[in-house]
Amino acid sequence: MSKRIKIYTSILIVLLIVIAGYIFWPKDGNMTNIANNKSEYVDINAKEAYELITENEDLIIIDVSPRFDEGHIPNSLNYYVGDGSLDKALPSLNKDETYLVYCHVDSASIPGAQKLVDAGFTNVYRLEGNYPLWLEEGYPIEVGLKSVNNFVGSGLAIRSFIDGEYKHTVNAQLMDPQSGKFYEGWLVNGKSFFSTGKLIKVDDEYVLNYVSKEDKREYKQVVITEETEVDGLDNKPETHVLEGEFE
Repeated sequence: MSKRIKIYTSILIVLLIVIAGYIFWPKDGNMTNIANNKSEYVDINAKEAYELITENEDLIIIDVSPRFDEGHIPNSLNYYVGDGSLDKALPSLNKDETYLVYCHVDSASIPGAQKLVDAGFTNVYRLEGNYPLWLEEGYPIEVGLKSVNNFVGSGLAIRSFIDGEYKHTVNAQLMDPQSGKFYEGWLVNGKSFFSTGKLIKVDDEYVLNYVSKEDKREYKQVVITEETEVDGLDNKPETHVLEGEFE
């Protein structure tokens, strides 16, 4: 073989190596994942996360923050990554399911999502921008309602503001009100407040559904009161039964 042919052959081999590397090299340059055949979690924005939730009823949502009680995405589970709760929960979770992981900050949601991936979970998404972005975009958030004034009960309140429509719901576990009384919902912002209507008993709980074309997100406090039936909806709150507050 002539010297010129050898040179051309060497050049051709180099070109083939470069082309193969371009085709098969991962976009993030992480050859470790190829070698170990590992999956990676996928970052998605708030809109994509909302679509994922609405389109996948089997989706498992994991909040890895310590601030779950201050507000969270409805139907999410709380496994705080900082105290080992997520590590303890991993063996009990189904690796074949799809997961959405979020927190209030990247420093928790990133390692949280990575823990699932490292444990062999293959369908893992992370909410980019975390809970603050979800909150800002107006997607549904949920808070617990706690009993006050020696009443026994609890509840959950949800609110959202999507496509110019404000929605607020309450599901409360309460004993039936006294004779001549009913339960009423309120949204409060400092000294400003308004009624969101009567709670209606459905099966074993009391339910409230409120809808408005106005953005009412500045009214963060949720109050349920027991009112006198004869007075009706008179815009005068009486005895507080449950209270909670959106972040």
